[in-house]
This record gives sequence, structure tokens and C-alpha cells, in this order.
Amino acid sequence: MSRTEIPRIVSIETTNRCNAKCSFCPNSSLARNRQTMAQDLFEKIIDDCTKFQLPAIEPFLNGEPLCDPNLLERLEHIRKRLPNTELRLYTNGYALTPAKQDALADIGVDHLFISLNTLDAGRYEKITGLSLEKTLDNLDYLSNHPQRQRIARKLTIRMTRLDDTPLEEQEKFNQFCVEKNAIPFIAALYNYKGDINSALPVPNFPCANITRVDILASGTVTLCCMDQEGEYSWGDVRNESVLDIYNNLQARLVKQAHRSGNRKNFPPCNICNYCSPSFEKTGIIRRLRFKTEKRNYWQQYKPRGMVAPR
Repeated sequence: MSRTEIPRIVSIETTNRCNAKCSFCPNSSLARNRQTMAQDLFEKIIDDCTKFQLPAIEPFLNGEPLCDPNLLERLEHIRKRLPNTELRLYTNGYALTPAKQDALADIGVDHLFISLNTLDAGRYEKITGLSLEKTLDNLDYLSNHPQRQRIARKLTIRMTRLDDTPLEEQEKFNQFCVEKNAIPFIAALYNYKGDINSALPVPNFPCANITRVDILASGTVTLCCMDQEGEYSWGDVRNESVLDIYNNLQARLVKQAHRSGNRKNFPPCNICNYCSPSFEKTGIIRRLRFKTEKRNYWQQYKPRGMVAPR
């Protein structure tokens, strides 16, 4: 029986540059060089992904995708080479100008995620270093665009819920999303393996990130999106294929540790509190146990949705 697994998502850091300086994001303190991925490397990754049925692809990891001057051309390349793969785009929305939206209408993404985080102008500037007015102008243009469905078939607006985010601010955010015909997504802050201060405890059920391939701008395949410096690399796509790396020994050891219930004994996952679960290949008994653990964890700590500040 083949041991080959298919990742559910391939995430490509086409750039690690960002126009924001969010206080809760490790991008603002990256030790790696700021760079944009070379075009030949990007095309090699996409070519690798044509060799299997990839469910979803995200040209995003530890930067703002719209800081990549070649992003639109790269989105077109993905559409051409991977027409049956869901194309997801993440952005803080600040550089999602009307001109860029018009261009996106000719490409079409399947799911657009915009990290807004707050509707308070002062708080927004304090968190991101950007002007809320410009971001909201871009969102207004998007919501009124005659080709809105061609720009993005699905729109989610995100809020990272901080310890001091008022409940009324979360309610206002939800209402704003309804008015923009967008899905509201409020999530707690994660600790990026302990690099960011977060009160959520480390869960023991398997992490959804073990079913991803996350590629840094250099070509290094990092452990996951929480391993922002690539300290726990699975390999390098300059030397191996995406699928081979996802199925190599290091990747299998990580997945096995999670699926066998040993996440808390496996560094650095034992200090990371990312809590979106994966129940794949865990067996019936373990899967039932993990689902119970996940349900209890989410009920007690509420990592998603509105929560009053402590």
C-alpha cells in the first residue's frame, strides 16, 4: 500500500515583505532577509503541484502578498496551470486598491481573506501602523464592485481577537461584515511556538498544519505557518519536489507524532498552541478521543468567535 499523502494546501511565500507592522505578528521581527521569491522557483513549485490533485493553494505565508510586484501575473499562472485547485488570497487590504481589484476581476480568486482586526481608527493605526481610512475605502469599492463575484467568489474578513478587544468592538465588526456581505471570522491570538504572547494552552489533538506544505520565499519548506523563520525545515523545493518533501521522513515523523497523541512530547509542537484540528489517518478510537478533546478545548477556551476581554 502506498504511503504517499497529498497535502490539502500548498502555501507559497511569494514575498515576506509587509506594509504593516502588526504587534501580534512575528513578521515585524523576522530575522530572515526580506525577499521576493524568484520567478523560476515559483514556476517550479507550481509545476510540482500539477503532478497531483491539490485541493487548495495560497500565495501567502509571512508577508503581504500585494507587496509582491509580480503577484497578479503569478495568480494568472496559478489559474492557468492549476485550474481545478481552489485559489485563496490573504491580504490586510491596505494595498487592495481599486486598480488591483479591477485586475483581479479578470483572474478571479475562489476565496479572499482580508485581515481587518478592528474598525477603530486609532486602534488600527496602533496595531498595524496603517491608515484605516484607506483600507475601508478599498473595502467599500470591493463591496460595490459590479464584478464582485468575479473578484472573489467568497469573502472572509478576519479579526485577531486580542486580550483587550472590547466585546462591543467585536459586535461592531460582525455587523460590518454582514453589511459587506462577507463572512466574519474572529479568532484568538496564537503563540507562534512561544514567540508571541498568547494565553491559549497547547492542545494535544493533531494540528491541521501537518496537512499543509508551507514554502518560504527562499524555497525552504518550513514546518508550518507558525515556524516563521524556517527553523524546523522539512526540505527545500529547489532540490526536491513538493510531494516528495511532504512525504519524506521528517514530515512523516511530525505527522506520526500528532496522530499518535504525542504532540505534547514533540518539539516545537509541544509549545505551540495552534488549535485547528486534523483527524486524518488517526484510526477510529483515537479519532473519537481527539474529537472529544477538541470539543472540550474549544468549549473551555473559545479560540473562535466573540469573547469578552479578560
